Amino acid sequence: MEKKTIGKFISALRRANGMTQRELGDKLFVSDKTVSRWERDECTPELSLIPSIAEIFGITTDELLRGERNNPEREDFSEKAEAQRSKSDKQLRLMLDKSSRKFKNLTLISVGITILALLSATVANLGFSKGLIAFCLAVAFLAASEICQICFTISSRIMSDEDDEYNGKIQGSNTGMVKTTVTLTFINIASLSFCLPLVTLIDGANFGLTFEAWLVYGVLFAAVSFVIAYVLYVLCVKNYLCKKGLMILDEVQKNKAKINKKLLKRLVTISVSIAAVLLVCIIVLNNIGIHAFMKKQVFDNCEDFKAFMESEYDKWYKEGYSYVDENGDVICMMPVFDADSEEFPMQEFGRITNSKGEVICEYYYNPDTFYAIVFTETSEDKMPVTVITNQAVYDARNLLDNMQTVLYLLIAVDFTVCAIIYVKRKDKYIL
Repeated sequence: MEKKTIGKFISALRRANGMTQRELGDKLFVSDKTVSRWERDECTPELSLIPSIAEIFGITTDELLRGERNNPEREDFSEKAEAQRSKSDKQLRLMLDKSSRKFKNLTLISVGITILALLSATVANLGFSKGLIAFCLAVAFLAASEICQICFTISSRIMSDEDDEYNGKIQGSNTGMVKTTVTLTFINIASLSFCLPLVTLIDGANFGLTFEAWLVYGVLFAAVSFVIAYVLYVLCVKNYLCKKGLMILDEVQKNKAKINKKLLKRLVTISVSIAAVLLVCIIVLNNIGIHAFMKKQVFDNCEDFKAFMESEYDKWYKEGYSYVDENGDVICMMPVFDADSEEFPMQEFGRITNSKGEVICEYYYNPDTFYAIVFTETSEDKMPVTVITNQAVYDARNLLDNMQTVLYLLIAVDFTVCAIIYVKRKDKYIL
């Protein structure tokens, strides 16, 4: 049989009257911590407080000191306490439901502001070609959405006593509000990154991006920012929210969070290391440049060089051809000339001379088909010639661009694989 004590009797009386520890403490001019210690039988109320406590609960001091009522004809106190507990539970459910509905309705306002941010940016960019203005509008609305959501969360939180029996349910409701706010924050960050190409890919305030370009780069920027935000949340922000008491996790949830954090740390370390190596390769390729990939033709004597230059001209003269210049434009090199004329179209004569000014070789060629012609004089008075055509430059640039594209794709694959592994193995990873 459970031992009857003053502390347990005070606790039962307080709950039966629907009072919190803080409310009882305020009536007695003591702290709620003191009331909590009474109810846990760590100490007993001072004798001067006994009459006041008895008066508050409508009992005698003798009943309070003995820890039970002494009139057997009164209704069973435990049944009354149970009825009062049921009533309190119902009131709590109604309060939590009302608070939850209010918070959801306020959250819809924040979501509407976020949607308005994207719509205003779309109108300014596609309708008026004002990329900078579109981005500024998006920043203003998204900031307003985030500030409103934070204010709504603070105003909707329910305060509770640490030792109150309903504290767990109230904290669970508050945690759900914080999680909703975190989710909307992720959406706002992704939305802001989606609009970032409007200022990073456009030079000037009076220009805009096409819908296709904005969609491709916007989705890419948003995905990258979302991943970064999620990693920071799991590694840092979530732990901070728990320490501040804004999020309450049970033991199972804490264990899962610890597992996910350790898994994410390992995957991020591996993935970032691989990406760093690939970025170094990209930097090296940029420093090397297209010159290392250009096909060069070297002639040891002027006769072979002259024959090559004139044969290339004759081939163009008879067949014509096209190539892609440095800007990516297709240049059609079809000869256009008067059939009755004996002059060759687009023809230029070149000479190779040594350091003494002596002419070693003369030839004709089409200057528009060549990127560079380099003559080198040796001590034996020979003239090795290096020839680079425009087509060779285009092929080299195309090869370099393809190599860089492959490296960027490998970086994307690296992060994608990391994300897939995390999603598949989270909550299952063994510490």
